[in-house]
Amino acid sequence: MLNHISIELDVHSLIYSNQIVGNIAVVIDFHDYFPGQDWSDFVVIVLHWWVDNCRALLFAPLRETYSFQFMDGPIQIAAKKVTATDVELTFVEEGHPKTLMGTVSLEELKDALIKASHQLLNAVDRNGWKNEEIEQLRYAVKTLRTY
Repeated sequence: MLNHISIELDVHSLIYSNQIVGNIAVVIDFHDYFPGQDWSDFVVIVLHWWVDNCRALLFAPLRETYSFQFMDGPIQIAAKKVTATDVELTFVEEGHPKTLMGTVSLEELKDALIKASHQLLNAVDRNGWKNEEIEQLRYAVKTLRTY
């Protein structure tokens, strides 16, 4: 049985200086937050990395693993392609597997990334924030939607 995945982005937590910082977490089965409910990170950069890695996973061979890294801290989520349509997620801290998060649909992961990215980009547009990373994320999400 597959687990449900979503990405929770708190648009009310966003702060813009040179970069956009805000609360972001990967949520499994509606209640398990990784790395935590109040994790703050560089959301534009992190989502861009994740979108790129999700796109790579779509075309990756079985057993290929991609890292969904966080910028703040030595933590990441390892996503291993276990079937043509599913990935196994493991929370990794300081280079060591810590928690098996579950197995999720690659399509649901893709949809969660697109949704969180659109939430972020809508908030960015409402606030009139601009930088190169925002435009790179906008393009990456656009290309992910085509697959």
